[in-house]
Parts: sequence; structure tokens; C-alpha cells
Amino acid sequence: MQTTIPALDYQDLDNLLSEQDWEAADRATADLLRQAANQLEAIALPTEAIAHLPCADLHRLDQLWTQHSRGQFGFSVQREIYTSLDYNAVQFSHAVGWTPWAIKPFAFFRFYSRLNFSLDAPRGQFPALWFWQLSLENSFLAGGFGSGRGAGYVDADKLDALMLRLERCSLQ
Repeated sequence: MQTTIPALDYQDLDNLLSEQDWEAADRATADLLRQAANQLEAIALPTEAIAHLPCADLHRLDQLWTQHSRGQFGFSVQREIYTSLDYNAVQFSHAVGWTPWAIKPFAFFRFYSRLNFSLDAPRGQFPALWFWQLSLENSFLAGGFGSGRGAGYVDADKLDALMLRLERCSLQ
């Protein structure tokens, strides 16, 4: 028997974005994505769940982010940057300010708390937490310190999964 996922409530996210509370909005977005994927128990959104995210939810999340940031942030902005860089995860991570360097193997991720939570952040920096959150074990495997992606290496799988899903949902 398949469980029906209730419609998502975007009101809190809309309010946070209108207040330009980018960090809280990013956290709300990660929560909404987990809800959309029916991954309420998980800390991180599994890569395989990304492939089944409802297009309507991705469109709504993107619309809210792009509208409130005046085109500075959003999934469509990230997809545009990613495709313009020939799907290169290292270059993308550097372009949006997730990593301080764009040279392998030195493309270590910033700690999430060190991102620029303002409109002065690099274009496409947010939403980011959906990507940052990792289980403790996966954080160590990525070279981090158990704090998500912080100080870990670039791993393109999760990023590729979302970008492919955005493409299939015709999010441009």
C-alpha cells in the first residue's frame, strides 16, 4: 500500500524569504525537500530520493527563491550555472561559493556556517543545505569532520541527481 504524501505548506518558507532570512529559508527548503521525498526520518536527502522529487514542488520552491532573491538564488539559477560549466561539479561548487578553490583535490567544501547568507553571496549559492546535509558516516567518508560536507571533497552524485531531476521537470 502506497502512502500518500500530503501537500507541502510553503507559507513559512515564503515568509522567511520575504524577510531575506536566507539561512532559515535554506533550512526550511531542506525540510520541504525531505517531506516531498517522504524522507522525514533522514538527516540527509538520499540521492535515490532526489530522482523522484515531485516536479510541482521543485517548481514552487524555485519560484519562491528566484522571486524573493530577484534571480540571485534558486534551483533554476543553479541549473543554469551548472550547465554553463559543462556539468562540472568542482567548477560549479566554486562558482556558487561552496568551495574556496576549484582545483582537484583541493576543492574542499566550506563549513555551512561560513557561507554568505546575504544577497551579496555568489549567484546560485542557495538553496544549499539539501546538498550539505550528510549522515555522520557519509560526512567522514567524504573527508569531512562529521559536520556535513564541511572540509569534505566535492562529490558530484547528489548534485548530478538534482540537476537531472530539474532537467526532467523542465525547470529552466
